[in-house]
Amino acid sequence: MNDISIIVPLDLSQRPLDILRKAVRMSDAAESARIPLIFSLNDQNSLNDRRLKKSLENKRYTTLLAKKHYTGSVNPSLLRNRAFEVVNTELIALLDVDIWPDFSLLEKYRDLIAAKHSPFYFLPCMYLTAKGSKDLCKGKTTPALLKEKYFSFSRKEFLHLANPSSVTLMKSDDYAAIGQFNESYSGHGYEDFDFMMRLAQHYGSLQPCREMMSNKSARSPLFTSGFRRALGRLSLDALLNKDFVFHLYHERPNVIAHKERRESNYSRFVETHNRNWGDDISKSLLEEFIEACRLSDRSVDDYSALFENKPGHIDRFDTFKRRLRFLLNE
Repeated sequence: MNDISIIVPLDLSQRPLDILRKAVRMSDAAESARIPLIFSLNDQNSLNDRRLKKSLENKRYTTLLAKKHYTGSVNPSLLRNRAFEVVNTELIALLDVDIWPDFSLLEKYRDLIAAKHSPFYFLPCMYLTAKGSKDLCKGKTTPALLKEKYFSFSRKEFLHLANPSSVTLMKSDDYAAIGQFNESYSGHGYEDFDFMMRLAQHYGSLQPCREMMSNKSARSPLFTSGFRRALGRLSLDALLNKDFVFHLYHERPNVIAHKERRESNYSRFVETHNRNWGDDISKSLLEEFIEACRLSDRSVDDYSALFENKPGHIDRFDTFKRRLRFLLNE
C-alpha cells in the first residue's frame, strides 16, 4: 500500500497529551500497515513536542517534520503544505490526528482511484462521543460494530455524521495543480472546504446549488444546503456503502477564540468562492440518495438513521456535565 501517503498536521499548543497519544496510535497503525505517514509538526520545543519526537524515533514508515512555523493560532494549511513537499507517492490521503486509523478503508478507496472510478474521494466522518471513543480505543468495539449500532439507532456513542468531511483521497499531482492549501486561513475552519471546492471544480464535479454560499448546517447529512450540499453529493456513494471514518472525541477549544476564527475564515471563504453559480440544477441530497437506493436495488429502510435531522445533539452527550455545558454554550 506504499503508493499512497497520509498527511497529518500536528500542533500541540492545545490538548497536547490527547494529540500525542493519537499521533503515536496512528503511527503504530501505519507501521503495521506499511503505509507512509507524514506528520507535520509546528515544533515549539515544549516538553510534549520533545516527547512526541522521542516517541516517533526509528520508525520505518512514519516521517515527522518538526519545525517552528508560526506562533498563535494553528495553521493546518501551512502544515499540510510542508508535509506535501516530501511526498513521493502517486496518491495522498488527508487526515486529522483525531481520525481512527482504519487503513483498510483507505486501501479500498485508493484502489477505486487506481481503477479510475473517480479521481478523488471525500469520505463521510462519524464524530464519536467520549464513550464511543473510549470503547473503540480499548477494543470494546470495532468500526463494524459501531456502524451496526448507528444504523440501529443507538446514540450514546455518536455525536453526528459529517458529509462532506475533510477526509480526502486524491492524486498527488492534483494537490499541486489546484494551488495546495490556502495558508491565509488562520485556525481551524473552512480551509478544508476551500480546498475541496477547488479540487471538485478542477474536475468539473461541482453542481451549483441554491444559495451556494449558505453557511447553514444540518444534523442529517441528507438535509445539507449550499456548498455543503454541493460537496456532499460527491460522497453519496460512500454513504450508500456505509463507508465512513471515525473521529475520536476531544474537548472543545476556547469557544470565543474558536468562533471568531471560524467567522473570519468563513468571510475569506465567501470572498474566494462567491460568484454567479447559475441555476440550481441538482436534486436535493435526500432525493438523490433515495434514487441511488432504488438504482442499486437497496432498501431505503436500511438507512433510516440518516434521515434524523433533529437540531442540536443534546440527547447524544453521554454525561450530565457535557449536556450542561452544551446548554450553557460553553
